[in-house]
Amino acid sequence: MQSTENTKPAAAPASANTQPAAMPASPPATSPSAAPLAGAPPPTASPPPAASAAPPAAAPAATTPVTSVANGGNRGTKVELQSAYLGLIAGLEDNYQPDDVFELPMGDMTRDAIVAVLASFVSTAEATKASNTAWRQDVQTERVAEQTATPVAAAVKAVLVGKYGKSSSKLLAYAIAPAKVAVVTPAARAAAAAKAAATRKARGTRGSVQKQQITGNVTGVVITPMTAGPAVPADGSSSGSGSSRGNASSGSNGAGAPAATAAAAGGGGAQKT
Repeated sequence: MQSTENTKPAAAPASANTQPAAMPASPPATSPSAAPLAGAPPPTASPPPAASAAPPAAAPAATTPVTSVANGGNRGTKVELQSAYLGLIAGLEDNYQPDDVFELPMGDMTRDAIVAVLASFVSTAEATKASNTAWRQDVQTERVAEQTATPVAAAVKAVLVGKYGKSSSKLLAYAIAPAKVAVVTPAARAAAAAKAAATRKARGTRGSVQKQQITGNVTGVVITPMTAGPAVPADGSSSGSGSSRGNASSGSNGAGAPAATAAAAGGGGAQKT
């Protein structure tokens, strides 16, 4: 039999009202992305979204600059018209919105449509000036080429005409018109000869042979010798000074010598004894 002296009674079971010991509170669960990494800087707050920017204003239509007039004869009329249209475009762009509507006789048009029409004329006029300037340059180039080619063509034509003759039909192969042969009828030839003879008679025209048959007729010629008169005193008091001066003057020019007749010239020689 077992002894119960040293036997201790077993512990009584806990009563039903005994509360279990409270468990310590666990830390709040966090997401892996929210947990800061070791050594990383603390997160910063993101800036608030910026307000939406206002839409940009419509850019003004590009206008073509106005240049000088290529043709100097129109006195700047085109330049003045272009300048007026450019001023109208600038005023519309400064004082009206792109969608403003103008009630025009040809229909309703917005500001931008009107600006496009006016700018089209300005650019077209500039293109015309550029074309006119280029045309003038081409004309000058053509004139220089013509001055070079003209003498060459004339020389070649002269060679061909000398080779084939100016009336040859072979010249047609070189685009050279042969000379026409003049056809004169016998009646036309007779009329021309009669007219030429009548003209010569009316004008007194003579040929070289007829001129040689016409000569002058002279019956006699008297030759007066030149003689020196007496010396004339310096004071001119000599009574014979007048006569001597007259003789000297008559002997110098022969005006005072008596004219000899043809009969005297023929029979006035020295008589034979």
